[in-house]
Amino acid sequence: MNSELFPPALATQEAKKKWFRFIISVTLVTTFISVMLVHSYTELRKLMHQETRLYLDFNTAVIKDSIADHLNAIEAIAHDLATDIKASTLEPDAIQKILENTGAIHDGFVAIGAAFEPYALDDRLRLFAPYIVHHEGGYRTERLDAWYDYFAQEADGRCVTNNWYQCAKQKEQGWLPLRFDEISNAWIVQFVQAIRVEEQLLGYVNVSLNIKDVDQLINKLDTGDEGYVIIFDRQKRQIYHSLHPNTRDANDIYFADVFPELNPDNLYDLPASEQMVIPNEVTQVPSFLDLALIVNTDWTIAVIIEREFFGHHELQTDVSPLASLLENNHHILTFMIVLTAICWTALGSSLVQDGFHGRVWWSALFITLTFVGGIVYIWVEQQVTDLDAIYGTEVITNKADLRTFVKDYSKNTLRSHKEPPIFVPTGVALQSMKMDSENNLKLTGYIWQRFMLANNYEIEKGVVFPESSETNIRLVYDEVANGYQTLGWAFETVIPEHFEYETYPFDKQLVWLRIWPKEYLEHVVLLPDLESYDNMNTSNRPGLEQDFSVGGWRVERSFFDIRENSFNSNMGIANRANKNQAPELHFNIAISRNFIDPFVSYLFPVIIVLLMLYAVLLTNSKDENRIGLIGFNALEVLASASALFFVALLAHVELRSHIGANELIYMEYFFIIAYIMILIVSVNSILFSWGFNITMIQYQDNNIPKLLYWPVLGGLLFFFTMFAFW
Repeated sequence: MNSELFPPALATQEAKKKWFRFIISVTLVTTFISVMLVHSYTELRKLMHQETRLYLDFNTAVIKDSIADHLNAIEAIAHDLATDIKASTLEPDAIQKILENTGAIHDGFVAIGAAFEPYALDDRLRLFAPYIVHHEGGYRTERLDAWYDYFAQEADGRCVTNNWYQCAKQKEQGWLPLRFDEISNAWIVQFVQAIRVEEQLLGYVNVSLNIKDVDQLINKLDTGDEGYVIIFDRQKRQIYHSLHPNTRDANDIYFADVFPELNPDNLYDLPASEQMVIPNEVTQVPSFLDLALIVNTDWTIAVIIEREFFGHHELQTDVSPLASLLENNHHILTFMIVLTAICWTALGSSLVQDGFHGRVWWSALFITLTFVGGIVYIWVEQQVTDLDAIYGTEVITNKADLRTFVKDYSKNTLRSHKEPPIFVPTGVALQSMKMDSENNLKLTGYIWQRFMLANNYEIEKGVVFPESSETNIRLVYDEVANGYQTLGWAFETVIPEHFEYETYPFDKQLVWLRIWPKEYLEHVVLLPDLESYDNMNTSNRPGLEQDFSVGGWRVERSFFDIRENSFNSNMGIANRANKNQAPELHFNIAISRNFIDPFVSYLFPVIIVLLMLYAVLLTNSKDENRIGLIGFNALEVLASASALFFVALLAHVELRSHIGANELIYMEYFFIIAYIMILIVSVNSILFSWGFNITMIQYQDNNIPKLLYWPVLGGLLFFFTMFAFW
């Protein structure tokens, strides 16, 4: 260590040995801790991925078995129906009666019928094809031959039109491809079973499965917010997608279009350890893919679950306390890595013998860049981190979630000897959201409710926004269809914001519309009307217009959740059913701030102030040659520091007035640190110019404060950032 370039008090051999022993000890300790943390974090990620793989494997098996069982049940119905028809008198009225009885007894299909060869039943009856369609809780009887001539159609290789009968004649029994059936107004797959009497073909029984019923089976399981299921038929044509089950593409989509890199023929029923990793089509994040084959129909089922599924759900396996700590707070690992990098920099600087002056300056630069890298990493992590922390307790993103809530709440109501709840599906579609003032939001859109006609509940229909200070709502439609009465209202409401600004300008906020039933005396519980949305994936922002935007914010997600509220009162109504457990429906919009505007408006001026402050610090010198060039004077330093202080103060005041927050926000730490640095530079200049015998101040023409300025500034910013986002 060169004694001319380092304070004399630290230039002795003993001091150098103590310093070296200290720095190597700290370096080894921090390195050991960092390695342990990295290892624990890596093992935690592996465990998360392993549990996701096992969960995916389980879900795929359950979905496969559920669909196969449903298909087997339909096949059994078709076999029994064919047997009953063969055993009958084969008169049209008798066949019609058999079909009606079967349609009334069984469910799980959208239509059931029988179509016969020309003149097979009566020489005067060319075609006969009774068709029973399930409709609005009952069934209606149709004659398929009255809709089209099923026998005159020509068979082709696709069999996706009304030529299904000719396609059925190519086999004794089996499943036909997906097609649209105008009679039932549904996309169907049919199972056909030949009717033969003494080896003579009379016709075919057909039982039709609405592809939407597959959606009901799949939604019994939770594939996560970003998970989805795709089904391909035997031609590897996509026939179902859980993200948009109610829509069909104009052009056929094939397996090779969705998964161009995969060959499905040798990927069925993979063990959990061999599941493929593909980009999620919604978020593009890595996701696990599992494939399964349904033998009945030769359908290929593809189940996709985000690889970080258990990053958003509670792990089923116990983890170490250290891994649990890292699971809840990644910044500990960031802090230790930054600290270890700084220790290794100091150790490396101590080991090199030559060019000490250059080494310490390069070390100061590297330490500063390390702090800056840590800050930027925390910023980026904050931007990409999911919004789980601000989600409600009962987020409803699929029918499995909804079914679980309904079942649990109904059980709790029964145990409490309360009146059974009346569940009312309620939907929201927002058109706009504006910041009406500093503390209010103005929402416009539509809200609707669906009431099952068969229940005939005598309740007041409508909704209330309990947090609204001003609401205009009007009925715009009242429609009865498919066994439901649907009422829709257009509304405009002003609600208070519930924003927390501690992490501004990297804050994520949740805007919610709190919805109560208008009926207060009865036990009415509002549920999200999932049936009215094509896709409930939160990233696709259900309930928001395609061009929905909010100035200065990015709209990340939208979702429903149900929160239980306790009033500790029955509101003066003795028999009020849910006074201590009142589930409230909330429609939520998760937004994150566009940080560019606050950065340019408020943070950029602070950075300029800190740069200019360092330029002022560099003028500190007692060297006559330098004084002649830069004219160092303590009073001028104080004057410059005062000017910079007022620049920072004005920006700070403007920030506080713009945000209107009651708490200290993250960006204010930059101003506070700027004030501290201005004070330190001012005191340093006074002590230096007055000649106080302080080695750290006077050494080498005030070089130590100049050397430490950026590392100290970077360290303060890093630790305050850690504190703000901890």
